Amino acid sequence: MKRFFTLAISLIVLVIVVIYGVINNYFSSGADAIYYIVLVVSGVVTVMILFLAINHQRAIKIKSLENRLTAWSSLSYHVNKIGDESFNELPIGIILYESDDYTVKWHNPFSSKIFENQKIENKPLLELHPNFVDLISGNDTNMTLQIGANKFDAINNKQNQVLYLFDVTERENIKEKYINRSTSLGLLYLDNVEEALQSFDVYEKSNIRGEYLGLISDWVSSHQGYLKLYTEDRMVIGFYYEELQNIIQDKFDILNKIREVSDKHRIRVTASIGIASWEVSYEELGILAQNAIELAEKRGGDQAVVNIQGEKIAYFGGKTNASEKSSRVQVRVQTQAFKDLIEASKNVLTIAHKQSDIDAFGAMIGVYRMAEASKIPCKIICDDDQIDDTVKKVYIDLKKESKEIFKNLIDTKEALKLISDETLLVVVDTQSPAIISSPTVLEVAKKIAIIDHHRHGETTFEGDFVYIEPYASSSVELIAEMMEFYPHEVELEPIEASIMYGGILVDTNEFTYRTGTRTFGAAAYLKEQQASSVKVKEWLRLDKERTLLINNLLNKVESPIVGFGIVKDDSGDIHDRVLLAQVSERILDIDGIKAGFTMARVAENIIGVSARSYDDVNVQIIMEEMNGGGHLNSAATQLENKTVDEVYDQLKSILIRESDEGGEPMKIILLEDVKSKGNKDDIISVPNGYGQYLLSNNKAILATPEAIKKLEDEKAAKIEQEKQHIQLMKKLKDEIESKSVTIFINIGHDGKLFGSVTTKQIAEAFAEQNGIEFDKKKVELTSEINSIGIYTATVTLSKDIKAQFEINVLEK
Repeated sequence: MKRFFTLAISLIVLVIVVIYGVINNYFSSGADAIYYIVLVVSGVVTVMILFLAINHQRAIKIKSLENRLTAWSSLSYHVNKIGDESFNELPIGIILYESDDYTVKWHNPFSSKIFENQKIENKPLLELHPNFVDLISGNDTNMTLQIGANKFDAINNKQNQVLYLFDVTERENIKEKYINRSTSLGLLYLDNVEEALQSFDVYEKSNIRGEYLGLISDWVSSHQGYLKLYTEDRMVIGFYYEELQNIIQDKFDILNKIREVSDKHRIRVTASIGIASWEVSYEELGILAQNAIELAEKRGGDQAVVNIQGEKIAYFGGKTNASEKSSRVQVRVQTQAFKDLIEASKNVLTIAHKQSDIDAFGAMIGVYRMAEASKIPCKIICDDDQIDDTVKKVYIDLKKESKEIFKNLIDTKEALKLISDETLLVVVDTQSPAIISSPTVLEVAKKIAIIDHHRHGETTFEGDFVYIEPYASSSVELIAEMMEFYPHEVELEPIEASIMYGGILVDTNEFTYRTGTRTFGAAAYLKEQQASSVKVKEWLRLDKERTLLINNLLNKVESPIVGFGIVKDDSGDIHDRVLLAQVSERILDIDGIKAGFTMARVAENIIGVSARSYDDVNVQIIMEEMNGGGHLNSAATQLENKTVDEVYDQLKSILIRESDEGGEPMKIILLEDVKSKGNKDDIISVPNGYGQYLLSNNKAILATPEAIKKLEDEKAAKIEQEKQHIQLMKKLKDEIESKSVTIFINIGHDGKLFGSVTTKQIAEAFAEQNGIEFDKKKVELTSEINSIGIYTATVTLSKDIKAQFEINVLEK
């Protein structure tokens, strides 16, 4: 409109100009008149052309906008259709929920199918799946969930309060299959074979070795594994990851079978196994397997160590004490190496664990005397707040009877002044940096020697000299043997020998357990050095208050599982860890008790657990499950920010799983096939402990009356569905067999077929000509189609139903 108005004004102005020119005789000359007329006409034409050009561009633009508007209208329709299809037909669950109470306020039809067509509107999300609320209230926006038999990616849109569920069952199944088929590489050693078979003749040796190897071979074969010997007693083993899980479930029962053969022949042969399952190169996997077997050996053998990527290292077996090495050649070799290390150092410092007991203190005295024999200065690091009550009693007598040792006791502050790059730090009675009495000294030390009798744990530190023998009763036993073989004469004062003797008495509970011939040999050596049993008894005596306190705690002992005694002190009083150990020792005096546990507060927000046992139960493994450690017969742990009741429940669940009794049997329904137990949907009875394991790993559910009825209904529905499917397939078979299909092909001048007739062409032609579709993969040809003629094809409709039809092949 504006353009027309502008054009009109321009013409009016032009007319006014012409009239003005005529009035003023501007056109009196003919030539001028013609010139001006031509000028005016040219101007008018130019304006008109410009107007038309501009108007044409505008028309094009309007047309374009009209076309776009039409397209958008059409697209909007399709978008709406697609949106409707996404909401109602595509296999995507969409759930809108209330932000305040997390209830379902709307859902699409597919969501009902996910939850077995149940009415889910106005239901709390927590009832649909316990993890929905965690997803909505947490920081994660998506997680993978198991709903029924399928798996779904659940994606939460917090802004719009929408949950999207995508069926990813196939992806997760492929992922699970990939994981299950990944490689687990291991090493298996037969321990102590040479020494155990020394007294047998060649024939007997061969038979016994064959018996062991036959057991191992059968075990590996039963798990579809690989076995290769590289020495007589050492072999490489390999399994799929899924088979490794079955082995773990059976708790490496091969260890028990090997032990049974050893018991039959009355020899001390056990097996050590180290297995690694990581997604790394085979070279790295081999290194991890080697580390695992070394850890099993350091922990005393007769056990399996399993290192699975992303999981805590797991231990199995270890039910017996480590076999004592009858040869003392190794002691002599180790002693010589230790002596060389001492004499290559400027000075020696020796240290033990926190709350050092008499065994640790006696071992440090032995190290001091060996360094003195080599004329190397030595100091014993003993902070006053890092020794137990027994050692404090020892201090009093030590000050009187061994002033030399007493004046060489120093604290951490003084030790830091003496330490240098040439200082040797000897750590005794521990390998764990977490419980060493002075971590700052350990951090500064450049040269470290370790002498210990505890089984190797996950956390340790490297040393220039490492002498770890889990078979030994105590650290003093190892030190006493080294003193006997030390190249220079080692002298002990009677008080010092008594302290060392006390270390053996305490750690063996007066030679009750972990006692071998070499234990008595070490004790005899100390007796020769005038060790006093009476003095040791005086140090170990308890005062009246302590004795009454132990008796009061013993009154609380209970046995929730046969063979296990537990004292739970829920008074809130803080007790020292030595008291807990003393109570656990006393629990073992009760007839029928194989292991004793005492738990109480040992500090603010810290619950301590002390465990003692006879050889039937490995309390170290139990305490390791609670982030602790120790030895087969004595172990402990400390747990922060937990109540005594929580710790008690945790310990009880572990004991149920470990116990042969396992509590009352429970009836369960298997959710998947479990080797040697049953198949999916089977109803079986299992020990309580094993049942809890299956329930916690979603391998089973409790066989409640409701669950059994639901299972029976599902089985009946499945049978009915299968019947209907069979009837349908029979009808389809009759229909297919009543029809045929014609396919036209190109034939060359020489009569040869161009290309080939594929099952895809046959399936497509049959569908086009007869209206019946089937999968090309289900089609089988009785012979190759290579010329014109009539052929027969078979299509598999179900496991037992197949239909045949004719194919007429004609030339185009």
